[in-house]
Amino acid sequence: MRVRLPVLSRFFVRLFTAGAIFCLAGCAGTLPGGTQTVNKNYYPSPEVLKSWVDTLEPGMSKGEVFTRLGRSEEDFRRLDRTEIVDALFGGNNAGVPAGFMPPEQIRAFLNSLAGYELDYKYVKKRHGFTSPIRIRTDANGFDYMVKLIFKNGVLLEKPVMTGALVHNYSSDTLFDFLSPGIVVDKAIP
Repeated sequence: MRVRLPVLSRFFVRLFTAGAIFCLAGCAGTLPGGTQTVNKNYYPSPEVLKSWVDTLEPGMSKGEVFTRLGRSEEDFRRLDRTEIVDALFGGNNAGVPAGFMPPEQIRAFLNSLAGYELDYKYVKKRHGFTSPIRIRTDANGFDYMVKLIFKNGVLLEKPVMTGALVHNYSSDTLFDFLSPGIVVDKAIP
């Protein structure tokens, strides 16, 4: 006669088995963690993108800017009004400076603006065990962003490429990946 374990017990047996396999794999070295890429196929390096961004000048038309960057308008993420204000006057919801213009002129000014964002990212992750229950993730690559602000279809100011090289790590335990929701989902079929 075969004895069937309750669903919750089977879950923990599988969890223990998976943990043992990961621990053995961790002893052997690191595990691939995946790669995040955005627009990597269009620009061979951050320096190339920066050199293209540096050729953009205020007063250029939208079409000319997008052509110079080798992309179409649909390839960019459209900024909302708050993001446009943050790009113009500083981040963290700084808002429009007091005394900039009368309120009705500020509304007209903001309504004449259109903002676009282009992300450029390549981050490669590797995972490895630093102990039987602790997982370390190393991330290396770069993450850059270009914001373009147009006023009535014309580039308002010279865009700035922000971002940096990515060299960081994080460390979590296997228990950090468990949540009560996972246990309940497995316990109640």
